[in-house]
Amino acid sequence: MHRLNNGRWVGLLGIGWFVLFLLGAAVLQGEPPPAGAPVAEVRDFFHAHGTRYLAGDYVAGCAFMLLLLPFGALLPRALHLPDRPLCSYVTTGAVAALVTVGGTATSFLDAVAMAHGDTRLDDSTVTALLYANSAGIALIGLPAAVFAAAAAATLLRHARAPLATTALGWLAAALLTTGAVFPLAGPDHGPLWTVVGA
Repeated sequence: MHRLNNGRWVGLLGIGWFVLFLLGAAVLQGEPPPAGAPVAEVRDFFHAHGTRYLAGDYVAGCAFMLLLLPFGALLPRALHLPDRPLCSYVTTGAVAALVTVGGTATSFLDAVAMAHGDTRLDDSTVTALLYANSAGIALIGLPAAVFAAAAAATLLRHARAPLATTALGWLAAALLTTGAVFPLAGPDHGPLWTVVGA
């Protein structure tokens, strides 16, 4: 490896995070029942897919801890900025918050998956864990929005960064902030949830 802060390697960290996250969250985990779903449906899902769900969460967790966290920390340096503007520190802090909040949010359904949906967890506990997961997923949107906005601001200072890339960062920040209010708007699988869940 030529240099750890080389932009090419940092870019590969970002791409690797995206691919590994999709493998874990979309391919392995699948789509669990939303908050408010009948408890019997939740139990059936985790009885059939509990182990696979946990494996997917492990893969997604590795993507966040081993790839996204260093990507966020190294991105400002990889752009060879002449100084360390505030947005560089915000980028690093936001991605650390994103990893922390994400890990906390996913632990609620991991508990149901570990029990494989059986009666070791009573109905009220399963329901509470589903709602706690929804609240955690909503909260993920806020540090993700800060990270997207700070990364866009950092890219704006880099002369070679395409303007379209910066604009996409600001758009992502706006959508994530809007999507984070989905618990106020209705059920998990509405359009606002889709913004954060995507």
